Amino acid sequence: MADKAQAQAKPAFQRKTILIKKGLQYRYMALITMSVFVAFLIVGLDLIWTLSKFVNDRPMMQPMLEEMASMGPLFLIKMLMYMVIVLIMSAVVSHRMAGPIFKFEKSCATLAEGDLTYRVWLRKGDHLEDLQEQFNNMAGSLQQSVKESKDSVASVRSRLEAAAARPEAGPLKAELEAAAAELGGVLSGLKT
Repeated sequence: MADKAQAQAKPAFQRKTILIKKGLQYRYMALITMSVFVAFLIVGLDLIWTLSKFVNDRPMMQPMLEEMASMGPLFLIKMLMYMVIVLIMSAVVSHRMAGPIFKFEKSCATLAEGDLTYRVWLRKGDHLEDLQEQFNNMAGSLQQSVKESKDSVASVRSRLEAAAARPEAGPLKAELEAAAAELGGVLSGLKT
């Protein structure tokens, strides 16, 4: 019983790699970075249009427009720095999503191999924590169902073996023993 509690305990782990599912994360990072870039362009162009319209209506403010135009390269450098920050932040955010997806993929493979005792444990702050709960509930229900099926199979097998052992089984004895042996292999590959 203590072994099962330890096996079910949440493991302490730390992912060392930021890009776990590169394709997914690159697409996510590109989407966020391009969205912010387009927003910068829209706001920047709107600001330039608004200021030029304001200054063109007031000729005395023309030197201010020229001064602002000379700051264009500095604005582009700042925008590039902001985009690098957005790219880094999108990598961190995508990691919080891609890590759990990677973990679920591995967990599905483990369950498909027959280990019904396996559960998913995500790090605090990872996305998809609700899915973790649902996945673990599903695995628990499946484990319980298979355990009950194994118990039923074991009961039927023992009844078949008992029937084969009776003297009146006669010609059916070999068939009953074969059926009992076949039942012994049912669900044997699953760890419950």
